[in-house]
Amino acid sequence: MKALDFTYHSYQCISNMIQDSTDDWGVLDWITPQINPHSGIPIYIQLTQAFTRAIQRGTLRSGDALPTVRRLASTLRLAPNTVTRAYSELQRQGLIESRAGAGTTVCALTATHFIDEASRQVLTEELHDVLHRMLVSGMTMQDIDELCKQFTTSKRMEAL
Repeated sequence: MKALDFTYHSYQCISNMIQDSTDDWGVLDWITPQINPHSGIPIYIQLTQAFTRAIQRGTLRSGDALPTVRRLASTLRLAPNTVTRAYSELQRQGLIESRAGAGTTVCALTATHFIDEASRQVLTEELHDVLHRMLVSGMTMQDIDELCKQFTTSKRMEAL
């Protein structure tokens, strides 16, 4: 129950932060449900994975601003060193860049940046999980096929 309390509180804080601030903070809407302090996985790794997935999926795009270390740590009730460690790992991977006075932004990535075998495997596993949940929820393969067709003709797809 404590993990749910943490997640709910963090979600509320982030929602309030999104409503009270500029558009660049909207990127935080997806991160809170992915952070679980009781999972056994270090928080900095969970943050790194959450941001990596967001970049892979296009939720975060080249040039998008990330929250400051202090702001994200405060919102998620984490030590600033935890966020700093996650940001350092993301920089090491070439996914983000920090510049004094300009903040931290997502790097310009080529489409082949995530084409290594490990990334393909992670994405394939995520797709299998999503497809399984869709089928278990009562959707048919025809429903899923229709969603795929809608996606391929959407503006989101055109942006890729």
